[in-house]
Amino acid sequence: MHGRNRFTPPERSARSRLAQLLHDHELIHGSVVTMTRVCGKAGCHCERGEKHVSLYLSLKLEGKRRMVYIPTALEEEVRRRVAAYREVEQLTEIISAACVDRVLENKREGKSNR
Repeated sequence: MHGRNRFTPPERSARSRLAQLLHDHELIHGSVVTMTRVCGKAGCHCERGEKHVSLYLSLKLEGKRRMVYIPTALEEEVRRRVAAYREVEQLTEIISAACVDRVLENKREGKSNR
């Protein structure tokens, strides 16, 4: 059994932050998108080029790209969840790179981790 000491400080930090994010935060795998549109009502300001601005969450649901309208009241919450997911991805990349480095080092040294 190996202890946490086998991890480099940056990897330990990434693993710790990852555990914290997974435990304390809700995650959304998607992107926040601002879209503009014309409503079609006669006399509306959007007819003059001042389009309505709406916020959407772009994500894959059941294998298809979907755009989900996000009300203003939920904007901050959705942005936080998307940002948390992105941070999880970045931390996972750091951890994966460290693991690959260890495998390559063991390969060079002729070691086995069994």
